[in-house]
Amino acid sequence: MAKKKKKFVFRIGYITILMVVMIGVLIGYSQTLENELRKEIQSTLKDVSSQNALIIQNEIEGYKNTLTEVAERVSESEESDEWEIVETLKPIAQRYSFYRMGYFKANGLAYTTDGVVMNISDCEYFQEVMQGIIRPSNPLTDKISGEKVAIFSVPIVKDNKVIGGITASYSIDSLKEVLAVSSFDGEGYSYIVRKDGAKVIDSVNPNSFKNMNNILESMEQMDERNAEAIQILKTYLENEQSGYVIFYNSIAKYMYCTPLGINDWYLLDVVPVEVMETSTNYIMHRTYAICFALIVVYTVIIVLIFMEEYKKKKQMRELLYVDNLTGGNTYAKFKEEVEKKKRNSYTSKAFIIMDIKDFKLVNELFGHDEGNKVLCYIWEVIQENCREGEVAARRIADRFTLFFYYGEKKEVEERVMKIAEKIKSYSIQKAGEYIVQPVFGIYYIEKDTEDVDDMLNCATLAHNIAKKEAEGVYFVYNNDIKDKMLKKKQLSDQMDHAYRHHQFVVFYQPKYAAETKELAGAEALVRWRKSDGTMVPPGMFIPLAEETNFVCKLDKYVFQEVCLAQKRWMDKGMKIVPISVNLSRRHLNNPEFIEEYKAILDESGIPIDCVQLEITESAMYEKQEEFIRIMEKLHETGFKILMDDFGTGYSSLTMLRQIPIDVMKLDKTFVDDYKDVKSEQIIRCVLRMAQNLDISITAEGVETEEQYIFLREIGCDTIQGYYFAKPMPESDYEKCMEKKQEEKANEEICERI
Repeated sequence: MAKKKKKFVFRIGYITILMVVMIGVLIGYSQTLENELRKEIQSTLKDVSSQNALIIQNEIEGYKNTLTEVAERVSESEESDEWEIVETLKPIAQRYSFYRMGYFKANGLAYTTDGVVMNISDCEYFQEVMQGIIRPSNPLTDKISGEKVAIFSVPIVKDNKVIGGITASYSIDSLKEVLAVSSFDGEGYSYIVRKDGAKVIDSVNPNSFKNMNNILESMEQMDERNAEAIQILKTYLENEQSGYVIFYNSIAKYMYCTPLGINDWYLLDVVPVEVMETSTNYIMHRTYAICFALIVVYTVIIVLIFMEEYKKKKQMRELLYVDNLTGGNTYAKFKEEVEKKKRNSYTSKAFIIMDIKDFKLVNELFGHDEGNKVLCYIWEVIQENCREGEVAARRIADRFTLFFYYGEKKEVEERVMKIAEKIKSYSIQKAGEYIVQPVFGIYYIEKDTEDVDDMLNCATLAHNIAKKEAEGVYFVYNNDIKDKMLKKKQLSDQMDHAYRHHQFVVFYQPKYAAETKELAGAEALVRWRKSDGTMVPPGMFIPLAEETNFVCKLDKYVFQEVCLAQKRWMDKGMKIVPISVNLSRRHLNNPEFIEEYKAILDESGIPIDCVQLEITESAMYEKQEEFIRIMEKLHETGFKILMDDFGTGYSSLTMLRQIPIDVMKLDKTFVDDYKDVKSEQIIRCVLRMAQNLDISITAEGVETEEQYIFLREIGCDTIQGYYFAKPMPESDYEKCMEKKQEEKANEEICERI
């Protein structure tokens, strides 16, 4: 009996709690719904006000366009008599219901459609229009009839000079009719006021303020409860803002303020609160009724759902926070703990990540079971080396994260090395001497407010650098890493922008025959000229382009530009020489580029021997088989191949017999050391070898006459370097070709004579 009573009390307690919760939810929901409905009211007010404002703006814009067209016709016509011009205005005034139209001269004399001549030089609208300012005037009293009007004037411009203008007066009552468009079933109405609240146009609605001259004053006089609304409205008017207030004029009303963008005019749309909130109140009452009707029915269901959800959450928490392999923390749990512990400002903290170099080999060579044993062992080592309050977790695969406290940074690095040595001591039974090599990235946390993911990013940057080093065990993050990455990213973005906006240009460095000094060819080089004319050094952007496939874009761009340039020179009747274009090692990943290059060449219409391809010696050592196949296919297609930077690698002589090379470019380092006895012998040996293999030799980086004479005497075929010419823009290279051809022609003439 006692047990049943206890169980009953337990259930009653749950139901009571549930009822309290549901009532709280109901209150919260009703408040949220009410807020959303109020937002809907505000949105409706804004939409209506925007539509009304658009009507006014279109009306004014229509006046402006009409008068502008008239002014243009007057400017283009040959009529000089004022009254003849006025006669042309009469039908326009009648068509658009203008109160009056007129033509005025630069001296201020105005001639109107009702036969009046007046001096308007002292009028503000005249002075503005003579300065080219086109806008309607504020309401003013007509000089003749005394009626309230607004005046719109546009200038007549001839030979870039204002010689007069066209003016149109329209009655304020006509704008009242525009404002009188019914809204909210006739309950809504509008005003137009100035920045200081002064009336421009009042409303004809019977529920509006009577004899209003200033909206702020009328609100103040009407009800003392309007004080707050007046201050808010003043703010809107002074700051050219849109917004609403609730004020009292017998009853509570909404007023929405919208800047018209005309003079300092504002449109004020008014609608009773009761009208706007009728549907809101209906919805709220229905909502309360439905919620209370269903509360009893759903109470039991919610209790059952709550119990079930509680069980599921408990299970999910275990899945989320407990690593299924090591039994330790997951990264989600780690983040949560670090968020709590990082606020401890009494000690310094470090964020560390770790993984195993080439861990996938462990799984591939020894199986996943052995790989899992390694991970569990690593977790045990980490746990043994964690002090009180410190946290660790397996984030994913073989990646672990650690959160350490320290007194000195040296202490953290010593602990990391200790963990590394312990992990390396693990013996894989099937492997013999296989060493499990851990790599760490260390980030010393600078601020307790840092986000955990930001800490992870910093530690990851350091970890990536450590992995690149052959013997790297750990690397400590510093701000230079992020700065370098940021600068690299910025430069990469700038390169994309430069490519899209054609800032990359082609320069040409001529090559000359060693024996005759005749122009024998050129090398095309890409340069980056910014929109302001400044040049970006190739050393800044070429290495970054090489890191990505962007260099392939540049290579293709240069190839295309060279083909088009050669075609232009051929069409001019010039004798062209071969131009070599650099080919990045990145092209080895996409052999289809050969067909693309051949298509570009065929489209240009130039012979294939007009363009040669240069590839660096170092490219041979990556994917050698693919490299050789691509070189052979290029040769079969008809391209001549130049090996650039010959002598900077290690396998040059053995590779030459396998690769179809037409021209070997001797690296500048050989040329610079030609006076050294051994270097001289090597150069001579390379030349003899190349001659035997039917390969031409081009010497790069020739800067002095002594170097040139030496290379010429030992049989070098062509010379390239500053001794003859630096890289130059296309226009300068064209002049260079023309000059050499003229010199050649003169020599031939002299020989014939």
